[in-house]
Amino acid sequence: MYTYFDYFCTNQFKRMSDKKEVDNLLRNIQKGLKLYSVTELNEAIISFLNKKNDKSLEIDKVMSLVCKEYSITKSSLKSKNARGTLQEAKQITYCLLHNVLGLSIRFISTKIFFNWPTSVAIGIKKLKDGDINHKQDKKFIEKYLHLQGELIKDICI
Repeated sequence: MYTYFDYFCTNQFKRMSDKKEVDNLLRNIQKGLKLYSVTELNEAIISFLNKKNDKSLEIDKVMSLVCKEYSITKSSLKSKNARGTLQEAKQITYCLLHNVLGLSIRFISTKIFFNWPTSVAIGIKKLKDGDINHKQDKKFIEKYLHLQGELIKDICI
């Protein structure tokens, strides 16, 4: 049985562990500031975090897969004005990047497509709110699921 004492001890040790980690982090920052300026240290930290979370290969695979499926180029996929098939391709790309790779709407819009987050959100909403009984929505959902399966196979291999 889990008692209040067990709960208290577990949380106290967790807090102590967190406190030690924060102390170590602050010590390391202090050592870094002795060797480098604040700007240099900041740039090094940002560079490290970007490398750690770099998904450029996966992003490229998503874009290549969609371009191949729709027979379009990457530059046309990234173009600002899209209608019809090109718009559908962009929306499916948004959905794959967001749902499969876990990228945020803001990241997709600003770092990949260089547009407003609203267009990305609308594309993701189209999949989320899609009605299987509606012909165009059904086609969109089926195309997304097909490309999602292809992407997962490609990433796992």
